[in-house]
Amino acid sequence: MSDIRIISWGGMGDLLLLTPVFPALKKKYPQSRIIVYCRLRSRMDVFRNNPYIDRLLYMSPFFRTSLMVLHRHFRGIKLYNPEYGQLRPGLFCRKHASEIIAEEFFGIQLEDNRAQIYLTLSEERTAMEELSRYNRPVMIHPGTVSTANKMWPLPRWEELVKRMPEYTFIQLGLPTEDRVEGAVDLRGTSFREALGLIKHARGFVGIDSSFAHATSAFGIPGVVLFGPSTPDVWGHPNNVNIYGRQRCSPCIELLSDIKCPYDKICMSVITVDEVVEALKMQLQLKIHGIYAERI
Repeated sequence: MSDIRIISWGGMGDLLLLTPVFPALKKKYPQSRIIVYCRLRSRMDVFRNNPYIDRLLYMSPFFRTSLMVLHRHFRGIKLYNPEYGQLRPGLFCRKHASEIIAEEFFGIQLEDNRAQIYLTLSEERTAMEELSRYNRPVMIHPGTVSTANKMWPLPRWEELVKRMPEYTFIQLGLPTEDRVEGAVDLRGTSFREALGLIKHARGFVGIDSSFAHATSAFGIPGVVLFGPSTPDVWGHPNNVNIYGRQRCSPCIELLSDIKCPYDKICMSVITVDEVVEALKMQLQLKIHGIYAERI
């Protein structure tokens, strides 16, 4: 039995996009063990309890160097480092990111490209108890400093909350992010706890980020706002993906952390009316057990 060793790459969102690969690998190589290495301990939260991962390990910089040396000297070791960002998928691909990872780095086809998240019963109970305090909870994720070019103007988030008083909007994210007035402030909630809240909420609104990818694992009806990145690669069919495309977008792989020279026009062209209409449609479709796809 050979081991398939995978060095996970990127942020939480990139790791979620990797998760559909694991069941596909197990199906193709049922006798192999899948061993996943994480460069940061916090990243291990994405993969916890995943039944398709045989071993989940933290990888120190020294251990990574040792592993790469072993791989060069022993051909029997299957080592994968799926850094799909080097392919510039937003610029050169029109395929879902998970499919790009599976095909380009592992040589396999995906039957299902939805993210795979496995919560414990305790995590689910905690989330349901928290949400039971609120009327019709909808999770929102306005974005982080690291995704500044993806952020929708803060006043529009606040207007969205005011426009739909029949729902309780609950803000997820880091404690350092701007607070949306009128929303319940759950910034600073741990990543696993936030996943549980998303799973059991009525819906979700956010930018293209890890939490938007998490909605695909649970089939939660969401509205995701795109500007510098493209829904062709990072969108999911359970969401209404609103794309404020401009002549200069997608640009996320060109600018990276550089401030947008056009004041994020691709995000500012997305109106509150569009988001309200899309969210109302999604929440109504959830009542009937139907989900929308609009990319």
